[in-house]
Amino acid sequence: MREMHAEQRIAAARKAQAQWTRRSVKERVRALRPLREAIVERMDEIIQTISEEIGKTPMDALVGDVMVTLEQLRYYERHAVRLLRARRIGKPWFLFGGTHFLEVHEPHGTVLVFAPWNYPLQLSLVPMLTALFAGNAVLLKCSEHAPRTSRLIADICVNIGLPDGLVQVSCEAPEEASALLECSPDLIFFTGSSRNGRRVAIKAAEFMIPTVMELGGKDAALVFDSCDLERTANGIAYGSFSNAGQVCVGIKRIYVQQTIYDEFLRVFLEKVAAIRIGTTVQSDIGPIPLEAVRSRLRQQVMNAISCGAKVRSRWSQDEEIGLPIVLTDVADDAALLVDESFGPVVCVAPFNSEVEAIELANKCSWALSASVWTGDRTQGERVAMQLQSGSCAVNDVIRNIGNPHVSFGGNRLSGHGRYHGAAGLNAFSRTKVMMVADRTKTTEVHWFPFRASTFARLRGLLSVRHHASSASRWKAFREMWMS
Repeated sequence: MREMHAEQRIAAARKAQAQWTRRSVKERVRALRPLREAIVERMDEIIQTISEEIGKTPMDALVGDVMVTLEQLRYYERHAVRLLRARRIGKPWFLFGGTHFLEVHEPHGTVLVFAPWNYPLQLSLVPMLTALFAGNAVLLKCSEHAPRTSRLIADICVNIGLPDGLVQVSCEAPEEASALLECSPDLIFFTGSSRNGRRVAIKAAEFMIPTVMELGGKDAALVFDSCDLERTANGIAYGSFSNAGQVCVGIKRIYVQQTIYDEFLRVFLEKVAAIRIGTTVQSDIGPIPLEAVRSRLRQQVMNAISCGAKVRSRWSQDEEIGLPIVLTDVADDAALLVDESFGPVVCVAPFNSEVEAIELANKCSWALSASVWTGDRTQGERVAMQLQSGSCAVNDVIRNIGNPHVSFGGNRLSGHGRYHGAAGLNAFSRTKVMMVADRTKTTEVHWFPFRASTFARLRGLLSVRHHASSASRWKAFREMWMS
């Protein structure tokens, strides 16, 4: 499909979608089920492709890309029919007697999905397939940095026999893909940096195209002195440096209660020093694949150091960005804290009270996810409720977003909208409400011609219905109204 112009691609998608939406949800599930089976059959090929192309460890490709994708697809195969079923809605009896209301889901039409490079399978297939379950056609724009993964996805879609034009996969440069925006798709789903997401959102607004924006994060971890220090240090090391810190919900800011700050830092740095870099099955993190990412991150780190930050890990300023970097004493206005950052760098700072910890976490412009580490479950839930992030984990990190039953998304600069779980199907659907009159009266009480008697009855009804009164008075008035 790449040789086709944007207008032709949109037209082909609309034609295919018109046929696809006529299928029942059950029929769509049946047609899409082979894709999950194809992923399992080609699992080793997928893992190897992602590892070689993106520099991921095999474990990260298996868990972060393959497993999350398979579990989300299985969830929709089992629940899409129920979640997309029309449902009957209530009504006030006095105005809507003789009617019933239905709330139904209908697809947007043609969905343009922008997928990033850091999780090239998961962040391509999960939104794409959610859109398909809901009855849409999909134009999937994979990252230009993951062409092999893009071709693999396209090949799988062809081999399972999806209708021509229903799924069109490409990995062209962003400026070429922007032509698709000009053709007014019916919905845009964007995953990527807040900087690029803003550009897409502005363009979409020109054409009044609805969007779901899954953007960057600068997640905070709040560590309280009642925590299990060993588990907390292990968890935060993973949350900070998983996939070499190239995770939207990765920890970028660690706030530690002053009473255990020194001890936590000692244990945490031991965990960080033990992280193994490489691309084998026993490696913990892989290299950073993009020079632009390394260069930008280095500038941010050097800026923080010039403003007084101290490097606490074994990284040297003469080395390339790649080793895990732990910084303390980072100024509030340092680029690492006020700009997007993507890589194995984390900032650590102390706090004195629960209130201060919450304020530190919430003052950031990004609000994607967060974690709270405490030995007091009540405190953990209390603090989590006050954080402004779209999701939060207590005594764990990152794993929470892999639950296919729950929604995922961010607030503020981290985007808007939710997907995964039931929210995913809602995101790729429009809600339509239908009222059906069951009776065949020739007129209704509120239709023309208006009468003084009708006015008096309606006024009296509203007075009784919305004012404190005895049950007997209300019963008498209802009998009068129905007579």
